[in-house]
Amino acid sequence: GRTQHSSLSLFPSMTVATEQPKCNETPPAIPSGFEAMKKPVFVLVTVLTVVYTTIYYFLKDSASYLRPADEFCPEGVPCSRPDLAAFQASSLIAILFCGFTGFYAWHISQTPHKKIPKTIEGRIFAYLKESHWLGTFNFSFQLWDFFISLTIPEHATPIMLTHHILAGLGGYFCMEYQYLHYYGAFFLGCSEISSIFLVFVDFSRYFPPTEGTFYHAFIEICKPLFAITFLYYRVLLWIKISYEFWIDCTKSLKSGSHDRYRPGKRYICYYFLGINIVLSFMQFYWFGLIVQEALKLFD
Repeated sequence: GRTQHSSLSLFPSMTVATEQPKCNETPPAIPSGFEAMKKPVFVLVTVLTVVYTTIYYFLKDSASYLRPADEFCPEGVPCSRPDLAAFQASSLIAILFCGFTGFYAWHISQTPHKKIPKTIEGRIFAYLKESHWLGTFNFSFQLWDFFISLTIPEHATPIMLTHHILAGLGGYFCMEYQYLHYYGAFFLGCSEISSIFLVFVDFSRYFPPTEGTFYHAFIEICKPLFAITFLYYRVLLWIKISYEFWIDCTKSLKSGSHDRYRPGKRYICYYFLGINIVLSFMQFYWFGLIVQEALKLFD
């Protein structure tokens, strides 16, 4: 296919080896999305590492002004946990990009609804610049997160590490094979909107605020915003979009169009269907925990 220059200011000269879909056509798959995005992946992982290392260095003796909760200090002895603080700050970079990019694309510019053909093949195989970048950010962040988590005891659990691998593969497939760009705008973008508030809520769990402070007031605002956005994007819209996603994928597999557009790549479609089931159960489980915490306020 022809080449199209990305207008994203961070990498103004980068070339994406595909073209935007026109009214009623689905563009062919790019030869290798990862090959086109190797530089951004390297830069993103490097930036996250530099931010993490810098914050870690400046907070390595922070017990006097940023004291962790006792459960995060060995034997309850006051300590510094620059790793937890640096991780939350670094994660916020990727989460903000994904959340705002997804929100802008899905609700404001509406590029997934306007630029992608309104067909099964369009929603599964058509190209969307925003989703190409969301896949790149997701893959880069999960790659970075996996290795950083190995150094943080609270994060180096089998469940968390497995999550990073599964989520990273999803971002990689989206980026490499120009796959599910319509749905990627939601699942890789909009679903992260609630995570923006969760970053601050988790930070307060690691470093509890003092009542009456601005920090405490800010966290009390983030908590209901997290619950509301989680309900809207990760439960209500998640069910609706997942249903549409399943219909499109199963019809494409049955009709044979999947093999015409992505020959030999059926396993990717099955992978996304499988991970959607797993993530859906996780959303409902987490929402149940949110409801339990909310009910405690009325006790």
